[in-house]
Amino acid sequence: MATPRAFMAFVLLAVLSGCASSPAPVADRGDRAAASGSRYTVQKGDTLYSIAWRAGLNWKTLASLNGIGPPYRIQQGQVLRLRAAPARARTASAPAQSAPKPAVSSSKARTAKASPMPTPPPLKGPLRWAWPVSGTVERPFAGSGPALNKGLDIQGAPGSLVRAAAPGVVVYAGAGLRGFAALIIVKHDDTWLSAYAHNAESLVKEGAPVAAGASLARLGRGAQGQRLHFELRRDGKPIDPQTVLPKGGA
Repeated sequence: MATPRAFMAFVLLAVLSGCASSPAPVADRGDRAAASGSRYTVQKGDTLYSIAWRAGLNWKTLASLNGIGPPYRIQQGQVLRLRAAPARARTASAPAQSAPKPAVSSSKARTAKASPMPTPPPLKGPLRWAWPVSGTVERPFAGSGPALNKGLDIQGAPGSLVRAAAPGVVVYAGAGLRGFAALIIVKHDDTWLSAYAHNAESLVKEGAPVAAGASLARLGRGAQGQRLHFELRRDGKPIDPQTVLPKGGA
């Protein structure tokens, strides 16, 4: 008869063997790049859209909070307010002011990225959504809980083309957002944004108008590179893309 110590050693070996054969997937949480707090300092490469997307705000709300009007330019080093000032801090004689803009040296001003708001081409009729890549939904949308995922993770073939889910204009294309390598954001109208993350090769630049189905990027290789993270935001809030995408899968 096996001793208790021998039995425990057997159980431990079985557990370790199971872990080795089926490693737990590394969660790629869609909220890792969130802009938190009440203020945010503009970094090189930011656009008003990318900041609003990270903060879970509508870009119009972010612009209004900071008194930013057309052509909606922001500067590196500028401090943006992400939340409305508390009511108790306001008085009738002293209306709320936009967040102060720090002095930017002439050298920084030359390297700061001015970010005007591109205008999407006029839409003809309601938006018609299409799947951004062919593949299998590996992780569905989850609005809360431990499996939080603000979009869909779609597993595709290496080198697959990532396509615009609807017509619009590219308002962010870069790799500056932690956890969202090679992110592309497309503005469709004043209500809708779509985002495409973990691309290996970007095929578009900021400000480029795109038609529905236009090539935006290519998927990479390896387990991480073959997975597209796709999000839809309506008025700044994430929604389940599968509620508007055609039925039947990617």
